[in-house]
Amino acid sequence: MTFAVMLGVVGLYTICAFNDKYAVSKAKFTGAELTFIMAAATAVFLLMFMPVMKPEVHITPKAAIPVLLITFSKYVEFAVLPKILDCMTPFELKGWVGLTLFMSYFTDVLFYGTPLSFLGILFIIVTIGGLMLVARADRTEIDYRKIWYRLVFYIAAKFGYGLIMRMTADILPNNMTLFFALILLALVSFLQIRPKEMLARPEGKKGVLIVAAAKLPNALGLLGENYTASRSLANYSFIQPLILISLFIAALMDKNRKLPLMSKIGGVVIACGVVGFQFLK
Repeated sequence: MTFAVMLGVVGLYTICAFNDKYAVSKAKFTGAELTFIMAAATAVFLLMFMPVMKPEVHITPKAAIPVLLITFSKYVEFAVLPKILDCMTPFELKGWVGLTLFMSYFTDVLFYGTPLSFLGILFIIVTIGGLMLVARADRTEIDYRKIWYRLVFYIAAKFGYGLIMRMTADILPNNMTLFFALILLALVSFLQIRPKEMLARPEGKKGVLIVAAAKLPNALGLLGENYTASRSLANYSFIQPLILISLFIAALMDKNRKLPLMSKIGGVVIACGVVGFQFLK
């Protein structure tokens, strides 16, 4: 069941990955603008799904803890994303995010009773090896001096999101934590933007509509991601390499850009590591 949910999330997030690139490269949204559109639109779509989720919410003072932590995590993620995608493709970014695999697996082992598997470690090492090949393939075209700290923040935010959801599920249901965090995030980011200037750009109104519409698959993906994170941090982190594989296949089919040989080899290695790890379960 969990792996089927993961595959669904991968399909939905692959759509969102290309939309993020459009929002940054063509629509030219800033971090605050992108944060507002993403947070507001996703919150609206999550609200539509509330009758299906049937949340049982018991609001207590402690509920503010996961909401504030997730708000901060998402704020960091959205704030640094435009500068990163200015320098690299979604395919390359997912390669770096795959580093959360190692962090998440041993968090599960140390704190959540997941048995230590030497084969599991081997497959994670194989996966990370493939990720490194992908990340290094176009290093001559990417000035990492400009974005290295943003990459660190982005990776930490992606890992932190899963960890927070895993640790606080008994305080507030994950989906409700996300919903309240997105509302707070939309309010905070709205204070940092100038709507008239944003809409006046060549892709302004059209860009807002396209990016907002893409939050429907994003909302569905987040629900699936929360389901996965609440059961296994390792599986949660494997979502990113699985997305990488789908982006890898899309990149191979792209006639306008040829992948370097190292990227092709890395994509195949990642696929072997991910599939091998899942067969252990």
